[in-house]
Formats: sequence, structure tokens, C-alpha cells
Amino acid sequence: MPKSGPKQARVEPIREAEDQNLPVVGWHVIDETDPQNEIAVSEHETQAEAIRAAEEYEQREE
Repeated sequence: MPKSGPKQARVEPIREAEDQNLPVVGWHVIDETDPQNEIAVSEHETQAEAIRAAEEYEQREE
């Protein structure tokens, strides 16, 4: 099986509703390797935790 390209992840804030004025209640790490099929792969309390998790996710091989 050919190896797929590198993983790409981003961090997005979680709000209680779609209103940008509401406070952030957490952070998602989103796998955006396939832009047609983005998947939330983890949830974190702080942005720093989410950034670390995104970096680790991108380094993992499957």
C-alpha cells in the first residue's frame, strides 16, 4: 500500500454557539489532510494543549 502524504491539522476554538462574540470554552484539533473530509480528532481545555496535540498528530504515522 503506498504511503499517504503528511498529515495536516489545525486548531479551532469551541464556542457554546456559532456567535464569535461568545467566550471560547475549549479547543478542537481538526484533521484537514483531506479537505473534503475534515475530522475533529481531539478536544482540549487550552489552546496550548491543542497546539501540542496537533503537532503530535501531524508527526504520527499510520
